[in-house]
Amino acid sequence: MKFRGLLTLAMVAQVVVTAAALLASYAVTGTGFGTVQLIALLASGLVAALIARLCTRMIATLQDKRIAARLAEQAQASAQITQAVIKTALDAFVQTDANGIVLEWSIQAEALTGWTRKEALGTDVVNLLVAEPLRDGFRQRMMRLLPELSDAPIGIRFEATLLHRNGDEILIEASSTALQLGGRILINNFVKDVTQKRAAEEQLIQAQKMEAVGQLTGGIAHEFNNMLTVITGTIEILADAVKDSPPLATITKLISEAADRGAALTSSLLSFARKQALKPAEIDVNELLEELARLLLATFDRKIEIITRLDGKIWLALVDRGQLSSALLNLAINARDAMLDGGRLTLTTRNVVFGVREAVAVGAGYAGDYVEIEIADTGTGIPQAILERIFDPFFSTKDVGKGTGLGLSMVFGFVKQSGGGIKVSSEEGRGTIFTIYLPKAEASTLRPAGYDERKVVGGTETILCVEDDRDVRQYVTVQLESLGYKVIPAANAAEALAIAAEGTPFDLLFTDIVMAGSLNGRELADEMVAARPSLRVLFTSGYAYDSLHAQGRATMGAPLLTKPYRKAELARMLRRSLDTAVDTAGDPIPTPYSVQADVEGFLRKQAAERDGR
Repeated sequence: MKFRGLLTLAMVAQVVVTAAALLASYAVTGTGFGTVQLIALLASGLVAALIARLCTRMIATLQDKRIAARLAEQAQASAQITQAVIKTALDAFVQTDANGIVLEWSIQAEALTGWTRKEALGTDVVNLLVAEPLRDGFRQRMMRLLPELSDAPIGIRFEATLLHRNGDEILIEASSTALQLGGRILINNFVKDVTQKRAAEEQLIQAQKMEAVGQLTGGIAHEFNNMLTVITGTIEILADAVKDSPPLATITKLISEAADRGAALTSSLLSFARKQALKPAEIDVNELLEELARLLLATFDRKIEIITRLDGKIWLALVDRGQLSSALLNLAINARDAMLDGGRLTLTTRNVVFGVREAVAVGAGYAGDYVEIEIADTGTGIPQAILERIFDPFFSTKDVGKGTGLGLSMVFGFVKQSGGGIKVSSEEGRGTIFTIYLPKAEASTLRPAGYDERKVVGGTETILCVEDDRDVRQYVTVQLESLGYKVIPAANAAEALAIAAEGTPFDLLFTDIVMAGSLNGRELADEMVAARPSLRVLFTSGYAYDSLHAQGRATMGAPLLTKPYRKAELARMLRRSLDTAVDTAGDPIPTPYSVQADVEGFLRKQAAERDGR
């Protein structure tokens, strides 16, 4: 505006000067508007036009300079903002030309790949980040994507596996856009590491798959156990009837052994499904591993060396001793089968404390204190292609007839149901390491009063037997009556409640947990105990629910008889339930127990600490 004002003033001044010259000429000559005045006017106009043109050029030049300066400032500011965005972005930024030569390399790219900016600039990004056998294929993929990238204004997104400077593989997700600048194509890439994300997603998918299969196997095992309960029970009756006929006695023995194998199969299925009935107790895992080592030394080939590295200050673990022993033996046998030409089996224990992240990483139930058991062998290892499937039920790499494929499934399910975690690492030709994490025992619990060691006896009490499976109900009724009990059978919870509402007296409620209808066995027992606190309860089930012993329930701690069961087991559990002393509120009265086991455990630890020193 300043220069335009100046131009306007110059032209006004020119007009004024011209007019003044004409007036002066007229005053001197005294003549009118003649040739001289016309020439003067034309000359003045020409001068004015030249001045205007000159001023216009000056103004245009100054404006161009000002615009150029402003654009330069904006470009500089934009570049600074771009650099600031790149530096503060969570993702790594890598800029290359159409041939893959690195032009820009952010700090995040340094952290992601291990290569510094100075090392990366000017290098071929494929040679820098892609494994040599895959480079040609990666370049071909880039060439195919380049036209598509140029035609896509929003860019494209893709995943790739890159190599860190230290040799580790990184799964990345890249967002790429093409920019044409001065006839040159620039490829801008924002890259983020999705290795942990993909691992978490795969772990979730695996967990969902295992849960779905577990639900299926648990349901199948439940129904199978109902059938086995009838088979194993009635075969005992038949065995007694034909004991004087050797051929028939042999046949009944074969049937009984087959039923036992079926029970073991369903037990494995329930272990995988995490629906078995566990009896957790405080155990010394060092003592258990020492017993296992002695067993393995006596049975394994001498070419296999067995080493124990047991922490002398190991915590007590809260776990089912029998199930843990079976799981460890299973892993040891698998290790032996992987070391046909000999090797080394190492058993290790240590205490570990997990935060939330560490607990999630190993699949443990919660953050806190755990007892770690590691079983490592130097065998053939597990191929990576099948490593993710080893815990699947019925999956086995052994020859037909040499395994059911349920061993590792059982271990997995047992550890998970115990609130622990399990992980495996293996490499072909270099052995396998299984690591089990078991929850630390926090407080002592009362020992059982030794009912299993008592002589099997019956009784004369009245039992309300609730079972929705007709065959099982008939079998149990016969068995209970043979033991001397009076039996009131009921097909479901509604029928049992109706019997109780009529005032029919009975001493014990013997109920299945899983039943059709609006109430299951646990809910039935809670409702009955709420009305009769001193009522004794014995549960039975083809598999156990975690909620069975949930805190706050009226029937918490009630014993569970798992299917299938023999007549002797039924008789012992009934007497255990009926003979347990209770007060007027229905609460069990604690029975004194021996402290001898605690004393022996303390003395063993003291001896171990002295040996360690």
